[in-house]
Amino acid sequence: MIPSEQVLRSQVALLTLADDERFEQWVRDYAGMVFRVAYSVLRNHHDAEDVTQETFIRVLRRRMDLANIKEPRAWLGRIAFRMALNRSKSRRTQEQDPEKVLVQLAATGSVPEDVVHYSEVMALMETFIAALPADLRDVLRLSTVDELNSREVAEILEIPESSVRTRLHRARQLLKQKIGARLGTNHE
Repeated sequence: MIPSEQVLRSQVALLTLADDERFEQWVRDYAGMVFRVAYSVLRNHHDAEDVTQETFIRVLRRRMDLANIKEPRAWLGRIAFRMALNRSKSRRTQEQDPEKVLVQLAATGSVPEDVVHYSEVMALMETFIAALPADLRDVLRLSTVDELNSREVAEILEIPESSVRTRLHRARQLLKQKIGARLGTNHE
């Protein structure tokens, strides 16, 4: 028995509605995680927001395939990670406007010396992390994002979970050595 055209249309409409509902649920469930993955790579709030939107736009274009995705968290994380890497490669480093820094400083009520010290420490850490080999840097950044454990990082990077743990250990050891050398102490 061949279904009528009306029955086929209603089935397609139901599938489309189910995919739309699945997409909306994914946005609610995973937008924060997608943002954190993008932010861990880009270290810029606005760029991470853009990558989050671009990730879900890409997913929306493929919404008919959503039913076939078994691990949405890892799949979305992988898309966001790759898009953030692409953006970071193409983006130029922009210097921060001194006026903007002063406005932010006044808004927080922080002591300027503390803010400067914190900024210097963060800049130094970013320099050390950026100097790590890419495979170590990527694992370190993704693992520091709250909701990503070794298994999830492994799924996003498409590497074995044991490699994630090994790379994370090596990255932390290298950072510890660099910090120790910078401070003139020996942290082994």
